[in-house]
Amino acid sequence: MGRLIIHKDKLELDGRDFYLASGDFHYFRCLPGGWRRRLKLMKDFGLTAVQTYVPWNLHEPSPGQFDFTGRLDLGAFIRLAAEEELKVLLRPSPYMCGEWDLGGLPAWLLKDRTICLRSSDPRFLDPVRSYTRRLCQEFVPTLSTRGGPVILVAVENEYGSYGDDLTYLDQLRAMLVDFGVDVPFFSANGHDIFKLKNGNGPGTWAGVDFRLESRQAIERLRAYQPDMPPLVTEFWSGRSITWGSAFKPRDPVPVARAYREALDLGAYVNFYMFCGGTNFGFMSGANIGRHFGEPSTVPEHYVAETTSYDADALVSENGIPTEKYYACQHQLDQYLGRARRPDNPPRYQAQVIGPVTMQRVASLFGELERLSSRCVHAANCLAMEDLDQAYGFILYTTRLTCTDNRRRYLRMEGLRDRAQVYGNGHLIGTVERDQADNDRAICFTIPPGGLQLDILVENQGRIKYGWALTDRKGILQCVRMDIEEPGNRGFLYNKAMIMNWVIRTLPLSDISGLPDVLSKDGPDRLPAFYRGSFAARPGVDTFLSLPGWKKGVAWVNGFNLGRYWSVGPQHTLYVPGELLNEENTLHVFELLEAGPGCQACLGDSPIMT
Repeated sequence: MGRLIIHKDKLELDGRDFYLASGDFHYFRCLPGGWRRRLKLMKDFGLTAVQTYVPWNLHEPSPGQFDFTGRLDLGAFIRLAAEEELKVLLRPSPYMCGEWDLGGLPAWLLKDRTICLRSSDPRFLDPVRSYTRRLCQEFVPTLSTRGGPVILVAVENEYGSYGDDLTYLDQLRAMLVDFGVDVPFFSANGHDIFKLKNGNGPGTWAGVDFRLESRQAIERLRAYQPDMPPLVTEFWSGRSITWGSAFKPRDPVPVARAYREALDLGAYVNFYMFCGGTNFGFMSGANIGRHFGEPSTVPEHYVAETTSYDADALVSENGIPTEKYYACQHQLDQYLGRARRPDNPPRYQAQVIGPVTMQRVASLFGELERLSSRCVHAANCLAMEDLDQAYGFILYTTRLTCTDNRRRYLRMEGLRDRAQVYGNGHLIGTVERDQADNDRAICFTIPPGGLQLDILVENQGRIKYGWALTDRKGILQCVRMDIEEPGNRGFLYNKAMIMNWVIRTLPLSDISGLPDVLSKDGPDRLPAFYRGSFAARPGVDTFLSLPGWKKGVAWVNGFNLGRYWSVGPQHTLYVPGELLNEENTLHVFELLEAGPGCQACLGDSPIMT
């Protein structure tokens, strides 16, 4: 059977020269009904292979419980790629980055406070081995040496940007070999020599990632690895999109020019991303850095990724080829000596459904017993991971006794990531991680009868890259308060913690038990669930917008579409037609305030500003 042979200046497969042109398309960011259409666009472009990550956190959501069904059916995706005559570059590394929560690592790893992620620490490698053994059962039968389309398998991802434990890389490779992988291994790293040397093991085809600096990156790679052709594992033809940033698509002209330069330098180029996708549910990650285009004078801070992973890709989130697709296609055709093809976008149809009037059916605080997966009493705050919670929200409740009428300022030490604070059932303030004035954002007094303090904390996505990867969620240290002295005399010297908490985990993984009837429980600015119904054409995409709504999560027919947030730049949620029936139910969990008339809209195009 065929094993890819990597010569100094060419590739060979099944006794014939093989030209590798590839792009990333992540099966888990798209429902299965959309796989073939996007793979066809890749084939029509001129690609010969598709590259994909494999998200450990989805495939093993809790220790020893595996899921390879539905949009997680990796084997089905690989077989479909073969049907479309595409080879597969598989990246089964335990870590993937990908602007994904914790870079694809499962959050349950973080329950052990002593673990060192992405290292030869047995507390990390033992669960990696268990997962890899099961994962290999899914893809080893599809290796090219067994007649399948998988020609290359990656070892880790951008490890030179994280650590220097080369023993760990050797152990990962040996593990894959033990479980039957016998095709060549490759790696992806930045093109600085520091990253190349720390991110590669012996016998691995080293690849580099870059944006426009084709010549610099490829010349560095050739100097580092002169006996193999240059491999561009991630040509960043697009950009990530973060909440609160301004979005402007990249000019396709310099992207196409840099692509052609890489081809002329003899590199095999993989587009990242070729097909955009969606971070459904709570899967979008975060970074400690800056928004795209933010000046370097701005200190690095927590930056959360949007639900959309359109990524300004060559093929959009909803599967439409862009101007960049055709600009780069012309360059590949010209390089390979093919005739120029006309831009011929395939027919695409989305539907306008119009406004949907939503009705408030329940407040969060009225449904705690139904929605909480765990409720514990603790002297101090606990993190989500301490309570076996991966995603969603966590609620901390205590009661403060009145000692005096001085003003208090609440301090949440180790807040991860965003807190809405309530006193006796009323919103008294909101604080975000890295907020400059977070030590003065929540001001209150305690009435004579005392104050019930509720702190609802949202996990907005774990950090996915670099040294800050171990990003636990909730309140990691304690809650305390500064007490203001009268007469502008400053603050009482006070280092005391607020203690004795009731902690409820709210993963919102199942909302099927919510009531269907109209609810009037509580003030309007309490977090609440809203429900609406709409008719649709099954199988036809649409886009959900929530004008005037502030922040929350939306579900269609029980499927979690992801987060929305009025700060933008994403103002619609993609609703694949595969989710729709003739009659449908929309649920919205709004944290702050519903829009005018409680209306949601379903239109035929995305809004990204």
